Order: sequence, then structure tokens, then C-alpha cells
Amino acid sequence: MIPTNKYWRWVENAVFIYAFFLIISRDWIKPFFVYLWETLQGKGLITGVQEQFKEGLFSESFLVILWEIIIVFTLWEIGKVIYEAFKSEKNKPWTFEKGSSIFKYIAKTIKPTFLATFFPVFLPKLIQLDVFKMVEPFFNKFSFHVIHFHWYSWIYGYLIWELSTWVWHYCFHRVRMFWCFHSPHHAPNDLTLTTAWVHFFAEGYITTFMQWIILSIAGVPFEMIFPVIWGIEVGWGTFIHAGERSLKKGRLGFLKHFLITPSHHRVHHAKNPLYMDTNFCTFLPFWDWLFGTLQPLKDEVKIEYGITRKMDVTNFIDFYFGEFIVLFSDVKNAKGIKNKLLYLVKPPGWEPETNEHTAAEVRKKFLTQYPGLDATSKKYLFEKQFKLNRQVS
Repeated sequence: MIPTNKYWRWVENAVFIYAFFLIISRDWIKPFFVYLWETLQGKGLITGVQEQFKEGLFSESFLVILWEIIIVFTLWEIGKVIYEAFKSEKNKPWTFEKGSSIFKYIAKTIKPTFLATFFPVFLPKLIQLDVFKMVEPFFNKFSFHVIHFHWYSWIYGYLIWELSTWVWHYCFHRVRMFWCFHSPHHAPNDLTLTTAWVHFFAEGYITTFMQWIILSIAGVPFEMIFPVIWGIEVGWGTFIHAGERSLKKGRLGFLKHFLITPSHHRVHHAKNPLYMDTNFCTFLPFWDWLFGTLQPLKDEVKIEYGITRKMDVTNFIDFYFGEFIVLFSDVKNAKGIKNKLLYLVKPPGWEPETNEHTAAEVRKKFLTQYPGLDATSKKYLFEKQFKLNRQVS
């Protein structure tokens, strides 16, 4: 854990309280009830969906409905956290200690979310769309073809988008330097829809650059990405962070066979050996299935959220910058230039003497003890091909 003094923690808590009430009241509760009142009057949601349907904007209609569901679930989850906090202390008399315990319970679940959302407000920030536009002319020169706006082009375009998502997401889990940018998103030890807001402020610049290299070379035009594909990515990508408080199982019935569901994404956020570094896609599980990283939730393996490093999630410095601080220490103390560089590019948990603490090795060791749980798409494909080869021979 990264220690901080009590005065800094007081500042953190004050900012959290301010950010919590500002974001919830200004950006969520007020707009939601205004929109709900307009909807009851025959405007709002009803009018918005009808107009988009008339214009043939079906994906936009879907996203309008999805975002309203997200807002309802988000407010519900936050309300349940507050309720749980008071319920856990209901038999105690009102004292400073009781108030402190309630605050700590709430802060442990949602403080990282609101601080991570509020912090970038004070930083000079590029716009991700500008990053796309910046790299598009250069990498378009290397496109092996350019697709046009036929119906089947949208299928191709979205599959390439998901491939680019899988690539950056995989790299940000398997390369230590990139993991430092991504780790705040995985730091919360509870999962709510607000977890979707938790990102290191500079992460998006790198992921956007990596994605557009793939999209440009594959010939997917900028106009196809925005607003349709980007809207689905952000909308569904937020929805799959729904925790057990709003969707207990999160498997979504038969849809679990065709879409990435909240159940899949809970697995992705888990630190259990079986679940680490799996389910990198956002909407379609195709590339996870193809590359062998698709992992369903096992009822016998209860999810533990968070990261494996011991940390204090209510300490903003620890959860937001902690991995950078630990990496800097490892590089500084490493012997030789080679080991210093390897610390940057090897997976988290790698050490010069051993790689037994990396996610891949931890998972492999776990599966030697519980081989019955080893059922990934990669193993299925290899076993099927092996049986086919044996039949041919």
C-alpha cells in the first residue's frame, strides 16, 4: 500500500463529498427526473425514440433506451450502497464512530469512482476524437482496401472495431507499463455501474491511437465509427458494469451465447486465478472466443473484485497512481538496463528471477489443482482439431 498522511486524506474525503453531491445531483438526479416528467407528458423518452424510429435511426433509438436503463440502475446501485451502509450500523446509537463507519462503507465502494471522475476536470485534456482524426490520414495510406456503407460493411466494421478493442485491452493487461494506466479501472473491490467511469486520465489517448492503427489499415472509415459504433461501445460498455445489486445473475438468458453480458464482465474484473486476463471484448464475444480468452462465470468460483496488489481503495494516490509508483520502484532497484526495460514490457507480476506471479502462471497453477474448470474456447478448438486429425490419420 502507498501511505499518505491524515491531512491529505481529509482533503480527499472533502473532495469526494463535494464530487458525489455535485455529480449525482447535477448530472444524474435532476436530468433524470426532468426527463421522466417530460416522458409522462408524452415527450422526453417517448418522443425521442419515436422521432429516431421515423428517421430510421434504429441504433440511436436503442442507445436512448439503454442509457435510461443505465441511469436507473446506477441510481439504484448507489441507493443500495447507502442503504447497506446505514443497515450495517442500525443497532448502534448515533455517535461520531457510527457516522464514520457509515462514511467508510460508502467510500470503500464509490469513492474511487467519484474522485477518478472529478480529478481530470483540473487537467488539460485532449479529445479522443481528435486523436482519431490526427492519426487517420497517416495510417489510411496503409489500408489494404476501403469499405463502403453497405449493410454488410457495418458487420465487418464492427468486428474490426471489436478486434481493435480486444488488442488494446489485452496489451493493457499483459504489458506492465500499460497496466499502470489501466489498473485504476480494476482497483475498486466492488462492481457498480459507476466503475465504468474509473479511468486514468491519459489512458484513452493511447488506446485510441492503438485502435485507429488497426481500423485505418483495415479500411474502416472515421464516419462509420462515429456516432454509431462508438455509441454502442460506450453504451453497452457502461451497461455491462452492472453489479449484483441491479442484476443478480447478469447472464441475460439466451443472450449470453451471443453477447458480452454483465456476467462476462464481472469475470473480467475479478482477481481470482481462474478469471484473470479474460473476456476483453465489449459487445460481441467473437474475438475472445477465437483467441481463447472467453471465460464464463463458474458458480463454484465466487468472484473477488479488485487487483492482486494489496492496496487501500479509499486512498486516491494508492488506487490512481499506485501502480506507477510500484513500477518506478521496481525499475529503480532492478540490476542492469535489460531488467529495467523488461519490467516495463513484461506482464504484471514478472520478476527477473521468476514469472510465477504473472496472471498466466497463477492461472496455470490453479488449473493443475482444479482441472475440471479448464474449459476455454481455445481448449475446445484444440481438442476438436486434435480429434479430427486423429480420425484422418
